[in-house]
Amino acid sequence: MIVEFIGCSGAGKTTLADAIERIGGPRSTISGTGLIVDHPGVRWISDPTAVNLAADVISFPSFLRALGRQKDFVTFAFDRLQRHAPSPFARYNYMLNVVRKLGVNEMARRAAARKTVLIDEGVVLSAYQLFVYSDAPFGHLDLERFARLVPLPDRIVYVRAPIDLLVDRAMTRLDQRRELAGRSPDELRRSLERAIELFDGLAMTEPIRDRLLTVDIGDDSARTRDAAVQEVARFVSPPVGSPEAKGSDDPERPATVEPAGTRARIGLIAFVGSEASGKSTILNEVGGWLGRDHVVRRIHAGKPPSTALTYVPHVLLPALRRLFPEQRSLRVEARLDADPRTRRRYSLLFALRSVMLAYERRAVITRAVARSPNGTIVLSDRYPSRTGGNPDGPQLGHLPLPPSRLSVRRVLAALEDRLYRDIPTPDLVFHLTAPLDVTLARNAARAKNEPEEYVRFRHAISADLRFDGTIVHRIDTDRELRDVLDEIEHAIDEASADAEAGAWRGSG
Repeated sequence: MIVEFIGCSGAGKTTLADAIERIGGPRSTISGTGLIVDHPGVRWISDPTAVNLAADVISFPSFLRALGRQKDFVTFAFDRLQRHAPSPFARYNYMLNVVRKLGVNEMARRAAARKTVLIDEGVVLSAYQLFVYSDAPFGHLDLERFARLVPLPDRIVYVRAPIDLLVDRAMTRLDQRRELAGRSPDELRRSLERAIELFDGLAMTEPIRDRLLTVDIGDDSARTRDAAVQEVARFVSPPVGSPEAKGSDDPERPATVEPAGTRARIGLIAFVGSEASGKSTILNEVGGWLGRDHVVRRIHAGKPPSTALTYVPHVLLPALRRLFPEQRSLRVEARLDADPRTRRRYSLLFALRSVMLAYERRAVITRAVARSPNGTIVLSDRYPSRTGGNPDGPQLGHLPLPPSRLSVRRVLAALEDRLYRDIPTPDLVFHLTAPLDVTLARNAARAKNEPEEYVRFRHAISADLRFDGTIVHRIDTDRELRDVLDEIEHAIDEASADAEAGAWRGSG
């Protein structure tokens, strides 16, 4: 289990983390700093600056291992720093800070299989460098995007304190942050108020609030501190039966991070449907509901991230779209659907893009399933259907193939089919539907809407999605959201109960 402490400078994050580490003992807990200094040649280091320098070196290989998965977050963070860092030195220093924190996070992820890792300077706290130490405005959408991109720990403890207490601590502490050193009380207050705005905003975002404990430190009394320590200790206590609770030293055993006493047996749930059918809204609500009792992981199988193999084509894709606009996948799909005669003349660029998408979809889904601890529920926005030509499914197999067995198109079609066959079947599928006029109206009302022709096309081809070997619930979203969510929640509860009963009968 990974537990990260967030909050303003001087709120008491390190004090709480140190107290929890002492309670847990060395067999069951370790700090983020401990991950760094627990190496030959650096165990004697205690100075914070020296520890950070050691962390830059020791964590860098772990950062490189994580870079493929965290490329979107790194791009987001570096882009914001490039535009808004207060100085060239700060830009370089904050980028290095992001690299170090991601590397330590990767080290923590590996250590979390056998211990509870307590981090008081973690990757979520990098929001401080991205949003606080500049005058650039930020809003809810910026924080929501950060929360969805940053690799989140299993638990987050948000430590809060009154602004007057924070200012007093900032004025008197010996190890003042460089950004706060030498500032007047009014300047410190403005900076800390901006930090409070940041963390209060992050605490309200859907990905973070479902794994968050907020602890208020109202004063410097020992009684207040001890009460906070006990509250945090209860929050981060590992579930009964987990490797952390048993003190296991087996690094191969997966960490059990589910808060509830029972383990979910419905592990992969897909939400499919046409544009503007309500997938994103419903996914947010269902994720929040499930997140109260389970660890929830979200993926987007419709727009999968690039892999190490497809990264370069992804970089080149915008330029290729400008050079060959008629070969954009959506335009080719619409053309093939409108005029069957064009099916014999689809381009190799379309075929290669289709295979690349199949490879990326297989990668994001299989990785999410394989790397999620027991009890985690994976929610997928869109999912590959086995029906050829339908959204997110095979695009080549249903098209006419050249007679020659040595044809490149024939080889690519076979490869695409193999990749889709390797994708695991979801445990549950919710096919969200709405009348065409409703989806058109919803699309028109969105901030970033799609062309009407595209919405009509996707609505038509989404009507017949096939998912063999799994339960599919067709859900009409043209009604009150609460009614839709009640139907979905009932279906998940029922499927979980059936799966649990089947597993019980099998074990007997």
